[in-house]
Amino acid sequence: MPRISQKEMERWLVFGSWKYLEKRASEIVSDAEISSGNGRLSPLLGGGTRLMLALGHRISRDIDLFIRDPQWIGLMSPRLNDKVGELVQGYEEDATFLKLKFSEGEVDFIVRMSLTGLSPESSEKSLFLLEPVEEVLAKKLFYRGAYLTPRDLFDWTCIESMHPKALDVQRMAGLIHTRLDGIHQSLERMKSSPSARRTWELLETPLELDFDDTVAWGKERLEAFRNLSLTGKEEGIAPK
Repeated sequence: MPRISQKEMERWLVFGSWKYLEKRASEIVSDAEISSGNGRLSPLLGGGTRLMLALGHRISRDIDLFIRDPQWIGLMSPRLNDKVGELVQGYEEDATFLKLKFSEGEVDFIVRMSLTGLSPESSEKSLFLLEPVEEVLAKKLFYRGAYLTPRDLFDWTCIESMHPKALDVQRMAGLIHTRLDGIHQSLERMKSSPSARRTWELLETPLELDFDDTVAWGKERLEAFRNLSLTGKEEGIAPK
């Protein structure tokens, strides 16, 4: 891993290019709300940048905003919104997803309902309301489990080790019990993948986490979730 210092991590949290993207996203959201009349988009910041704000565990560059109504996609798309089109270098769009590409990074608007039902949180660190940490992890494991990335694994182990009280493990076990086999297969592929190992080594973080040890931890944690979903008792490995 290209270790960065804790001071560099703290500086990124305050001055990183993600702040510019967040401001642009906020302006786009405000314009869309004005265009809609009296509608409220109310996006929630999720993904890696939301976790970065909670954990300070790695540099995250992009903005992931979760919304509930797909009709907002059209109001913000450069396909229909010339003002947004003038701001971006490119974009991708489908019925439930809009990726806006800037030189500083990407802003993704993603239509997804809450899995946990937890209320949004707020922080002076962000212009947006925030998804709870548990919700971010639930989405990663539920929607991306079969294609889990090294970055997802890194986020997962950091959540459980640095912020364990953020999780209701019983609820998490219930949410992902149908995804456990897919997540396990992802970890098996990851273990033997040179590209996954390289991706892990390229994470910008002040932490030192061994790739092989973390993959093994992930497998053991899956068994703990499996036992919990079947018996209601956590009988697996404790978080690292």
